[in-house]
Amino acid sequence: MPRFEPFPFTADIADNFRAKKQIPAHLYSKEGQILIYRKDGATDGEIDKILKFAERGIYYNVDDAESLGLKGDRRDVPAGLSDTKLFASEKAQDLTRETQEIFSQLRETAITSDTARKTKATMTQVFDDFESQPDAMIGLVNIIECMKDAVGAYDVQMAVKRTVVSMAMKTRGMHANSFRERQKMQEMATVVMTSALFCDIGTTRMKMPTDVGLTPEQMSYVRNHPLMSYLLIAHQDEIDSAVKRNILCHHRPLRQGLPGNNYPELKPLILKLGQLLENYEKEPSRQSIVRDLKQQIHSLKQDIPYDEDANILAIASEFASLTSRTSWREAHTPQRAVRSIINNSYFTYAERAIREFLDHVAISLCDNKKIISEGDFIVLVNRSAEGKTFFEVCQITSSSRYQSRPGVDRVAEILPIVDQSPKLKLTGFDISSIRPDKRFAHYELAQDDSRRLVYAVDPELDTELYEKLSSLIQGRKRYEPEPKKDHKEKEKPAEAGAETHSAAHDKHPKG
Repeated sequence: MPRFEPFPFTADIADNFRAKKQIPAHLYSKEGQILIYRKDGATDGEIDKILKFAERGIYYNVDDAESLGLKGDRRDVPAGLSDTKLFASEKAQDLTRETQEIFSQLRETAITSDTARKTKATMTQVFDDFESQPDAMIGLVNIIECMKDAVGAYDVQMAVKRTVVSMAMKTRGMHANSFRERQKMQEMATVVMTSALFCDIGTTRMKMPTDVGLTPEQMSYVRNHPLMSYLLIAHQDEIDSAVKRNILCHHRPLRQGLPGNNYPELKPLILKLGQLLENYEKEPSRQSIVRDLKQQIHSLKQDIPYDEDANILAIASEFASLTSRTSWREAHTPQRAVRSIINNSYFTYAERAIREFLDHVAISLCDNKKIISEGDFIVLVNRSAEGKTFFEVCQITSSSRYQSRPGVDRVAEILPIVDQSPKLKLTGFDISSIRPDKRFAHYELAQDDSRRLVYAVDPELDTELYEKLSSLIQGRKRYEPEPKKDHKEKEKPAEAGAETHSAAHDKHPKG
């Protein structure tokens, strides 16, 4: 008798169907009635039709799993992680409803003190529910799964996802750094969660463009939303000033002066805040805003090397956006979203933030599936002692739950292709610039802080590069770590003229 399971019609599966022009098996209703017939030579329209049924629920016969591409998705849960789901759909729906009420109010008026207090209480309760679970630091952050059943506008769903991801990043990052004072942790987590909930509320008062590619004018308009969001809550003393600063800076994750995608620009932002301060100073009813404007201007003028909250909010925002369906694309799978964040990271996020995201949260957002695994190709950035930057293509030899710290063999050096419009971005690599490393120098990134992961090569999206790298490694012996010597065994001296592996590694120039 056939057994039916919900069919996870993801963007990756849809792309596979389109590439093969095939619907490889029947798809059913919950009662076992055929909704979509198996078909060779399927058109894009016929494949897109599956999406309409998927929104209402669509099922597959488990005997067809392999032909549908589902059995190949073998679970390989990294050691030390738990499959415990940390969020219930009911909790996600409650948070969505409350967020919908807040956003509806903000479309009409500025935030009230009652709403501010209620929001803080909600954030505290969400944190308590999360942190009190035994597997809070190692379980599944299954918010994407929960949000499939939640009803709410796009901006509301974005805010809920961003809030939960930010909380997980902040809380797990503090645990990893041996943070033990729970009350202080709760306060810091509540600040970043409230910031995540409110950081895009300015868009409720803006006519945001919905085009696929933004013009420079549209991009300039969009980049006003942090200031607009700030102005909707600046007057409210019930909201922590740190929340207001985070909202102003949630698209400024890189240190001032570094080439990157920070916005709004610092000097124009300080100038605009100064103009507002000048306008409001003589109005008695505006003194709460005046106090906060002075504090924000003072804060922005300080040189802050690493702003953890700004990085957390920016990464969480990108993850929420990529895993949400829009008018121009389907939602990415969590794994694909994380890879996109990696590939967008070089000009966008601080290295520490990406490391902590990959090591403490990313896999848990992806149903405990690795983002990068043994055999994958990645690109690392290495800066030499002389200040020169090198891009190294490597193959992963070992990976664990700490996804920023795999063991790798260096395959080659390569030059990047950088696009500067509408923002700085690595758009690919110049294959003609490849300089192979015939020795395949091995590095353990857990012991090497000089290298940073900035790109994950996708065999489908980076086909030419992937094929070239595959040809470079054919026939070589893969690196295997040397077995540990018995402590009783005396180490034999190296023969004259011989060079040990570690000596060769030490002599190898950085980059």
